[in-house]
Amino acid sequence: MSLLAKRSAKFYDDWEVTSPSDREKHQTAKLAEILEHAKRFEFYKGRLDSVDLKSPHPLVEVPILTPEQFRGNLPPFGTGLVSPEAKDYTVFQSGGSTGVPKTTLFSHEELEWLNLGNARGFFAVGLDEKDKVANLWAVGSLYMTFVHINRMLQQYGCVNFPFSNHTDLEFIHGVVKAFGVNCLTGIASSTLNVVRYMHASGSKNLHIPKIYYGGEHFYEADKIEIKEKVGAEIIMAPGYGTVDTWYLGYQCLNCETGVFHAHDDQVHLEIVDEATGKHCDSGEIGMLYATPYLRKVTPIIRYRVGDRARWIESACPCGRTTPTFKLLGRGDDVLRIGYDSVDYGAVQSVVTEVKGLSGSIQMEKIRDEGRDLLVVRVESDLTGEASKVASEELARLILDNRPSLREFIEKGTVWPLKVEVVAPGSLPRNSRTGKLRRVIDAIKDDA
Repeated sequence: MSLLAKRSAKFYDDWEVTSPSDREKHQTAKLAEILEHAKRFEFYKGRLDSVDLKSPHPLVEVPILTPEQFRGNLPPFGTGLVSPEAKDYTVFQSGGSTGVPKTTLFSHEELEWLNLGNARGFFAVGLDEKDKVANLWAVGSLYMTFVHINRMLQQYGCVNFPFSNHTDLEFIHGVVKAFGVNCLTGIASSTLNVVRYMHASGSKNLHIPKIYYGGEHFYEADKIEIKEKVGAEIIMAPGYGTVDTWYLGYQCLNCETGVFHAHDDQVHLEIVDEATGKHCDSGEIGMLYATPYLRKVTPIIRYRVGDRARWIESACPCGRTTPTFKLLGRGDDVLRIGYDSVDYGAVQSVVTEVKGLSGSIQMEKIRDEGRDLLVVRVESDLTGEASKVASEELARLILDNRPSLREFIEKGTVWPLKVEVVAPGSLPRNSRTGKLRRVIDAIKDDA
């Protein structure tokens, strides 16, 4: 039986419309089970003594598991988070886009459980067994996503084209035309690169109605470009998660950019104000912590994911009862310029107002003669005078949106904002995954 054939009805499975009372019982039982398992590990001795399963926030007093602690207790640095009984597991590493790549271990059984999250997410955003899907996810160098996406597509029942992100673009273009591929899935930057290549190669009438991405957002400027170039009708993220933890969320066709339904049957999610240690109410912004229920080889309790988020109070129009949250970027997607904090999302929010600019943007902080300089680079086909006009317009919009930054510039506290329009594909990407390096702090990088 295929994964698609296992769906319940309108939604992929019954959990998506489970009642609050049944949801709470399941979550409490699963959390108790993984906590009891984790207590066997030397690393967690004493860390879980404060757990109160009757509390609305049972882990509130549990110390955070940081990426540094996680990495230090897994091979090759340590074994404090590895079950002594672990025998059959696969070793993965993250792409390292936020620092040193982190190793993580998944048992083969755990990898099979990932198929449920994948199938639920892809079904919610419209994947059909009749679709012909180009798998453009990163492969090799212990990267994870291509492997389990490939397996899910096979079990789902689609026609599957396992290209990976390393395949020659001309070859991909030829196969897409020859077989009538109607769906692309991959890391956002790599997928956009394929779309741009096919359009530039003369496929003006190429129609690819479904684009499924992950790893980073497709912002509105990206979506406009993709719709114009390949006639995409659905541009959604079927899954959000990390190689360290699990799938944490998935979109449905009603979700706007960055909004996800929680996989709260598989992982305990918290959004916490780190300044106070208190859990955030709907609408309040905090850091995302994750405790996956199914990670038994390496139990992960209260892991600091590194993304900022907020819970959404209103119910999703799709009818799912799973809670929804909005991602608000990495905790390190903010540059301190003078006394102002400039968020990457603030720049993305205005770029769509400048015709001809794409959503591929990079911010860099430079320290020059004792003053901070913010450089914003954006990819575009524009050249010459048109490029100059667009850069000036974007600079004006950014400063209109950040009056505090404008004030610091006028006082001479920081250097004037610099906007550079660069050729498509020229901004640096992670060599393993193809992700855009969005924020650079030259001061920290040189430290």
